[in-house]
Amino acid sequence: MLDAIEWDHSDADIIIYSDASLTGLGFTAPSKLIGFCASVPNDEPVSTIFYFEALAIASAILWASGLTPPIRRLLIYTDSLNCVDMFNTLKAQEGYNAILLFIVRILISSKMSLRVFHVPGADNSIVDALSRHLPMTAASMLPGLQIHHFQPPRVAMGWEE
Repeated sequence: MLDAIEWDHSDADIIIYSDASLTGLGFTAPSKLIGFCASVPNDEPVSTIFYFEALAIASAILWASGLTPPIRRLLIYTDSLNCVDMFNTLKAQEGYNAILLFIVRILISSKMSLRVFHVPGADNSIVDALSRHLPMTAASMLPGLQIHHFQPPRVAMGWEE
């Protein structure tokens, strides 16, 4: 099982900011000067901004789970209060269970602890630009930012690989 040790932002191994728009997903790890962007999938089971925000977070967690050395405490900031609630209560609305189960599997297998906090949209501008397919704008806000494209994990959407 996961360790239920209390920790806050100062204890995080890595901090990721995540965002989504109706056309794209984005996340960035500013301390590593790396950002990621993707188009929203065209075969998603739910077509809401909340769903895309959750899918962006799932993508960020998947990426972080592959880092070396392994991450033990992952902090994600999002401007989606719905996502903060879903990930902090582990309770999902209908249509979101596949994303939540996908994330829980990653957290258990990687022994990673996750905290999801709210950040005002105005303070989430780099990933807002990434999610809107504006990589040059994002790079201008964080000099040295390396931007990569990714595909959201289909398993998180309930599709088999």
